[in-house]
Amino acid sequence: MEENLSMVSLIETDLVAATKKYLPKIEQKKVEDALLFATKCHEGQKRRTGEPYIIHPIQAAQYLADINMDCPTIIAALLHDVMEDCGISFKVLEKKFGKEIATLVDAVTKLPSVRIKNTYSERSDSEIERAATIRKLLLATSEDARVILIKLADRLHNMETLFALEEDDQSRIALETMEIFAPLAHRLGIWDFKWKLEDESFKYLMPKAYKEIANLVSRKRKAREKYADRTTMLLEESLLKASISCDVQGRAKHLYSIYKKIERYSSLGKKFDEIHDLIAVRVVVNSVKDCYLTLGVLHELWKPIPGEFDDYIANPKDSMYQSLHSTVMCLDSYPVEIQIRTKSMHETAERGIAAHWQYKDDPDYLENSYIDKLTWFRNLIDWQIELPEDEDYLDSVKSDVLKERIYCYTPAGDIKSLPMGSTPIDFAYEVHTELGHNTTSAIINGQVVPLNTIISNGDTIEIIKSRKSQAPRLDWLNPDLGFISTNKSRFKIRQWFRKEERNLTAERGMMELSRLISRLKITTPLIDIAEDMSQESVEELAILVGAGIINTPTLVKNLSKFSKQNISHSTIQLDAEDRVGLLRDVTQVISDEGINITAISTIELETGKRIIITVDSNGLQQQNRIYSIIDNLEGVRNIETMNN
Repeated sequence: MEENLSMVSLIETDLVAATKKYLPKIEQKKVEDALLFATKCHEGQKRRTGEPYIIHPIQAAQYLADINMDCPTIIAALLHDVMEDCGISFKVLEKKFGKEIATLVDAVTKLPSVRIKNTYSERSDSEIERAATIRKLLLATSEDARVILIKLADRLHNMETLFALEEDDQSRIALETMEIFAPLAHRLGIWDFKWKLEDESFKYLMPKAYKEIANLVSRKRKAREKYADRTTMLLEESLLKASISCDVQGRAKHLYSIYKKIERYSSLGKKFDEIHDLIAVRVVVNSVKDCYLTLGVLHELWKPIPGEFDDYIANPKDSMYQSLHSTVMCLDSYPVEIQIRTKSMHETAERGIAAHWQYKDDPDYLENSYIDKLTWFRNLIDWQIELPEDEDYLDSVKSDVLKERIYCYTPAGDIKSLPMGSTPIDFAYEVHTELGHNTTSAIINGQVVPLNTIISNGDTIEIIKSRKSQAPRLDWLNPDLGFISTNKSRFKIRQWFRKEERNLTAERGMMELSRLISRLKITTPLIDIAEDMSQESVEELAILVGAGIINTPTLVKNLSKFSKQNISHSTIQLDAEDRVGLLRDVTQVISDEGINITAISTIELETGKRIIITVDSNGLQQQNRIYSIIDNLEGVRNIETMNN
């Protein structure tokens, strides 16, 4: 117990010390008050690890303090479990800490665990439930991105203590972390969270591979560190000779990224000992001009590898990430990726979306409002929120929101960001829905290409559209043909077909309505009938009828009140092909209904026979049932009610 208490004390000290580095004293005091409040709320509670529960919210807050998040976020992280686990109400939090913090805590509390189909076991949860959970997460994040930052910090500490759970829970939580939370951290640019979440998930999803990679990396660590020292020293000396002030750092890549690299290299027949680009070198300079001067020095020092250069300074990623990336044949002819950026770019690169809260109250920052800096993320998920809540929703988020993106250009030079693997049709739908529908061909970098061509980073795409309005092709939805990659395109195409089907359904319904209204001698306006049946419009009523949601007997029952037909008896006229047994079949239908036939006659026609029958009736519904059955007899072409 003493050990646990000393651990809490240590974490408290670290958290308070971290906030003192960047928060004003008045806000430091607020954090300390929240810490005391949370500690009291969780008093006596234990985690599965056996530690005092308060360690968890403190550690989550610590992660956020390490990336200099604002005071409300730190406090909300400390309090993120008090509503759910301690019964503290929104009103209590609002009164003690203010509405902003109470709202953040409430938003995080209402985010349930995201259940992912576990490919490592047979466990599976409802697709609809999972879609609803993701939708809730994106909605909350769209309103305030700090919600997902708290959720990521919460998840990171849970992953670091996952050993205390049952094996099935370990696998499930690790998978949802790998498929949802790590990619979210990546899209938000919070690299430290991303790498840690990936490595922790890797440990539980593929424990054997994790241990093998860890052992391989450990065995080569000294050699790799020595190589990184030689590389950074040589590059730093060259930059100083060019009078460029800089900070050069070498870092080893993380275990999961090394695993993915080994997978790629093994497909080329290479072994681990032949993979040398396991370190990345970063150069931080004072200005954008120095970035490009550094690139020149780098390429004089070591030969660049063709096709391995990206300029994210001139063309920033939508998450505001900026850097020059160049892979060069470094010392001993080993490929090494070099990243070059300014200090401010480095801050954004390391902290991503979290970097902007530090300056939100700075008047000098209002010129480029920090709210506007988050627009890219809101735009990214806006159309996702509009998606129907079905089983495709989660796949759509994973492919369109969380997937790595490429950057390409319109003929006018506008930049478009698309998920990796996108095609010209995906590009067209990204520009405008109608352009997507009317796409006939595409030109990439001046060359006409098939519509299922994969777009590469930096391509310029021109879409050739039909002169006349046209429909999307149904085979675009065939995954085997590869015409589209994004779920946004798939949704837009399906939406068109759903609208088309809606129109066809409405037409079917109107035909049935018109037929029955004519048969029942109804003169009441259709809009009045629709309103009587609780429908907002005639079209809505027609769609329900055309789709069979309102069936014919139900419709006739509702229409009966508007009919001016004499229901005591009626005369039916039907035209049909002349065949043996026709009259018998017709009279049998009427007899089976227990209806009396008062008159019957036939007329020979050139095309067959006309039968006219007068019957007693018990009402319009019974009459319509007879009509419907007779209408489906063999050879019957038309049936109608004659004026009585």
